[in-house]
Amino acid sequence: MKKKDLKKKNIKLLAVNLLAMVFVVVALPYLILCWLDSYTHHGEAYAVPDICGMHLDKAKEVLRNNKLDLEIVEYKYKKGAAENEVIEQRPVANSKVKEGRKIMLTMNSTVKPVVSLPSIIDNCSLREAEARLKASGFVVANVVMQDGEKDWVYEVKLDGRSLVNGDNVPHGSKLVLIIGNGEESLLKDGVVDENYFE
Repeated sequence: MKKKDLKKKNIKLLAVNLLAMVFVVVALPYLILCWLDSYTHHGEAYAVPDICGMHLDKAKEVLRNNKLDLEIVEYKYKKGAAENEVIEQRPVANSKVKEGRKIMLTMNSTVKPVVSLPSIIDNCSLREAEARLKASGFVVANVVMQDGEKDWVYEVKLDGRSLVNGDNVPHGSKLVLIIGNGEESLLKDGVVDENYFE
């Protein structure tokens, strides 16, 4: 083979290699990015509809029509909401998401959570009892006076039933407090208290 032909062959080989390198460095990454954009639906976004307040069946239909999916993550009790009503959603309404995204839902449960009655019976004053009950989510519906140390909590009732400290009571229950009116009773355990006259 002549030197001239060998030189031409080497130049052609060099040109082919350079073109292959340009393709690998420039064109191949560009083609991969185009494929990824297509595969991941880059730039395509769907607005999340507001489904709070809807029944689960209606929410499923609305999300399906918007090419979205759902997942129930928890149940909570919300006063006034219907059973299986959506009370919270994540992402929130009008967020932009990709097709098929799962919207996380918090649904309403009709079962009221129970809360332990704080230690207030024969343990604190009316003012402190009201603060503890409010902090625990209870409502003081009524205060009934009886003979005893002024403003001392002697009893707590729910629907006419006497409770004890630590009882599990439905959250938001309306309780009746029996407190002292400041007048000591002459009777102590059914007999006259002799110390009363001292």
